[in-house]
Amino acid sequence: MSKERREKPKNPSLAQSLFSAWTLRLCASASGTPFAIHASARRCKTIILAFSFLALAALPSESHLSALHQDGRLTDEERRGQQIYRRGVSPSGKEIKAMIGDSADALPASTLACVNCHGRDGAGKPEGGVVPSNLTWDALTRPYEVTAAIGRKHPPYTEKLLKRAITLGIDSGGNRLHPAMPRYQMSQEDAADLIAYIKKIGRDLDPGLTETSISIGTIIVSDGRFADMTQSVKAALRAYFDEINKQGGIFNRRLDLKTIESPESPAERVKALKQAVESDQVFALASVFMAGADEEIAAFCKAEEIPLIGAFTLDPQAASPVNPFVFYIHSGLGDEAKALGRFAAEKYAANNPVAVILHTEDEPARAAAAAIKERCEESNWSAVEMIEAQREQFDAAEMVQRLIKKRVEAIFFLAPNEVQKSFIEQAEKSTLRPIFFVPGSLAGREIIAGAAGWQVFLSMTALPSDRTEEGLAEYQRLAREHNLPARHLASQLSALASARIFVEGLRRAGRDASRQRLIRSLEGLYKFQTGLTAPITYNVNRRIGCRGACIVTVDRKNGSLLPVSEWLEPK
Repeated sequence: MSKERREKPKNPSLAQSLFSAWTLRLCASASGTPFAIHASARRCKTIILAFSFLALAALPSESHLSALHQDGRLTDEERRGQQIYRRGVSPSGKEIKAMIGDSADALPASTLACVNCHGRDGAGKPEGGVVPSNLTWDALTRPYEVTAAIGRKHPPYTEKLLKRAITLGIDSGGNRLHPAMPRYQMSQEDAADLIAYIKKIGRDLDPGLTETSISIGTIIVSDGRFADMTQSVKAALRAYFDEINKQGGIFNRRLDLKTIESPESPAERVKALKQAVESDQVFALASVFMAGADEEIAAFCKAEEIPLIGAFTLDPQAASPVNPFVFYIHSGLGDEAKALGRFAAEKYAANNPVAVILHTEDEPARAAAAAIKERCEESNWSAVEMIEAQREQFDAAEMVQRLIKKRVEAIFFLAPNEVQKSFIEQAEKSTLRPIFFVPGSLAGREIIAGAAGWQVFLSMTALPSDRTEEGLAEYQRLAREHNLPARHLASQLSALASARIFVEGLRRAGRDASRQRLIRSLEGLYKFQTGLTAPITYNVNRRIGCRGACIVTVDRKNGSLLPVSEWLEPK
C-alpha cells in the first residue's frame, strides 16, 4: 500500500499510549518552585527523550507495517489491476481496447496485454530489437532524469503522467513513446487499478506464499467410492510435508497443506476448488482428484494461473498447445490403450483374431477404444468391433452370450472394476476363453486372478521395478512414524512422487519463489528420479512426466507380473 494512500491510525498504539501516560505523570509530579520546575523539567525531558527513543524503536517500520498488513498479498484494487496487466481484461466487464502506432483500429487489449512485453516482474522482455521499459515503480519514479535505450530522456513519472503514457502514448517528458507501445482505452477505475498494481509489481507475493509459509491444496472427497483413497493421499502428503518442515522447510518457509473437502460430484469438486482458492489463498495444488472434472479443473488452473502437480486422472489434458499450469505424472488411459493396441497388433497380426473393444460411455474410454480400433485395423485385423457397456445397466450374462455367438477371441476391456467383476463371474460359467487386453489403471483383481485358462495382458505406466530401495525405504519410514493407512498403496506412492516433484521445483525456484518460477523450474526437470515412478521429464511443450506404458502378463504360478515388451511410447 502506498504512503499517500495509507491513513494514520485512529487508535493510538500501545507505545504511544504509554508515552502519553508517562508524560502526564512526570509533569503532574513536578514541584511548584521555579528551580524545582526547571530541574524536574530537565529530568522529565531526559526521561521523555529516552522513552521516546524506546517507543519509536518498538514501533514497526513502514515496510514491516506493510508486511504485517498484507503479508505480501495484493489489495482488491491491486488484484484487479493485476488482471488488467496480465490478461488485458477488466474484472468489471468493461471493455479495454488497444491501438498500435498511428492506426485508429482498436484491438481487444487481451491480445496486447502488458505482461506480453513487460513480463510478470515488470522489468521488460527485449524482443525483436525492441527493449520495453522497466515498469517497476522504483524504476519509474527515480528522482533524476532517465535516458531510455533509444536515447530519449525523461523525468520521473507520477501517477498522472503514467496514466497519460498508458492511454495517450506520451512519456513523462512529453515525448511520443515507441510505436510498438500500444495506447489503451479504459475506464478511469480500470486505469487507477492498473496503476495501483504497477506500484506493487516486482514486490508482490503470489497468493498462498508468505515470507514464512507456502500453502498447498489438495481435494478430499467426503463421500462415495473415492473418499477413502483421497484420505490416504492426504495422509501421505501431510507426512511428507511434515518431514520437510522438520528439516527447516524450503528456504525457511513451512509447507502448509490445505485440504479442500467436497462431495464426489465433479461439479461440486470444481465449486469447492474455486471457493478454496479464493478464500484460502493457495499457492499450488498437489495430487488433486480430477476424474470426471478434468477439463474444468485444468481450465480453472489456467485461468487462475495456479500450478497443479500430479493430478489423479485417467484423462490428462495434454493437447497442444499444452496447459502450462498442470503437470501430470503418467499419461493416463489414452496412452495405456495405445500401447495395448500397438502390442496386440504386432503380436497377433498374422492371426487376424475376432476382437471386440468393450468400453463405457464416457469420452475418455470412447476415445481410447477408437485409438485401439484404428491401430488394429492398420495391421489388417478384419473384425474389430466397439461395443458400449452402460455402467448402470450392464447385463453381464447377456454380453457373455453375445460374444460367444460372435466367436470372439480377443477382448480389449476398457471398463471399471465393477463391470469387470460381473463379466468375469458370468464368463467363468461359460465356454468363453478370450485373450484379455486391459489398461493397468482399470485392471481389477478379478480379471488378474481369473481362471488359469485365460491369458491377460496389461499396459502399466508404473512398474514395481521403477521403485528404488531408497524410495520404498522412505515410504516405509513415513508409514511407521506417521501411521499411514495400509490401503491404497499405489495412490499414496503417486502422491509422494507428486510431493517430491513439487519440493524439487521449489528448491530450484530459489528463495524468491513465485508460481512462474516454480513452473520454469519444473520445465527443467529431465529424468528426475522420484524413487517411486519411472524418471520424470518436463519441458515447455511437455506436461506428462512419463509417457507410454509397458505390457505385462500375469504369471499364474506365483501371481506376479512379467514384462513382455519394452517401454512403448505413443506414436
